[in-house]
Amino acid sequence: MYRKRTLSLDEYNTLTKSIGELTESECRLNEYINKHFNELPYHGIVDLSQNAAVSKATIGRFLNKVGFTGYAAFRRALDTTLSENKISAPFEKNIRQRNKGAITTEHIVGEFTHRVSSLFSGFKNSINIDNLNDFITLVLNDQRHIYAVGPSSSHAMAIHFCTLLKYFRSNITLLPTDISELPKCLMDIKEDDVLVVFSYYRFNRVALNIAKWFRKKNANVVLITNSEANPYGKFCELQFVVPSDAQSIFQSRIIGFFFIELVLHLAYEKGEGEGNFAQLEELFDFFETFSAS
Repeated sequence: MYRKRTLSLDEYNTLTKSIGELTESECRLNEYINKHFNELPYHGIVDLSQNAAVSKATIGRFLNKVGFTGYAAFRRALDTTLSENKISAPFEKNIRQRNKGAITTEHIVGEFTHRVSSLFSGFKNSINIDNLNDFITLVLNDQRHIYAVGPSSSHAMAIHFCTLLKYFRSNITLLPTDISELPKCLMDIKEDDVLVVFSYYRFNRVALNIAKWFRKKNANVVLITNSEANPYGKFCELQFVVPSDAQSIFQSRIIGFFFIELVLHLAYEKGEGEGNFAQLEELFDFFETFSAS
């Protein structure tokens, strides 16, 4: 039996290789575990069974071969790994890292600019182009209704996404996290519709349940987050993890906003029509929305 309290992906793969050739269902399970390893602490055995398309008995037998007494023991090791690597609360992290000495504003500006610049390099090196193309295809298909949600500070990203996307298409809904208003917005979800979830740092139960509801309706769920270890993965077809650690009091949302504008820029370049640009400009002029002076 596996004796360590924690379990890394490399350690898991080493254990898997030691058991020899896998059956077809074990291959499917192993592939899912590898793809969603950091999210598995948020999976129950039913989630894993349904998403990997294997039986609970197969999961138990496979993990027993790997060295665990069952899924509960396997997940305990993952839970410990996640807790040891979890994102610290912004205030706690800042207290640990804060330099109490005298630092000039000029120095802080230079350091912060350098750290944020490194986030762009990290994004460029990690972005999955195939997944990005799949997302653009969803965005450009105007037969699909697109919904977006973002709890807490992620709400600003959801607003930004919906506001700019309306220049391309009309069937867009920004979902509230107020559960007294939410059900009325979810009555007509169809199988081809799309939910885009923006979720940074902490995970909101209402947003998580919205993703679960869309999955139940066989709709598409896309996640933009800053954490590979998150509870949304079991409901998502596409997931984009963007870098956010600028070693500041707050996790940076800059790459999140950059990603939104990149997606919309790609949609414009790859789309065939001109969307709602002319119609919106006519409405802005009619209602004198923006002043020229």
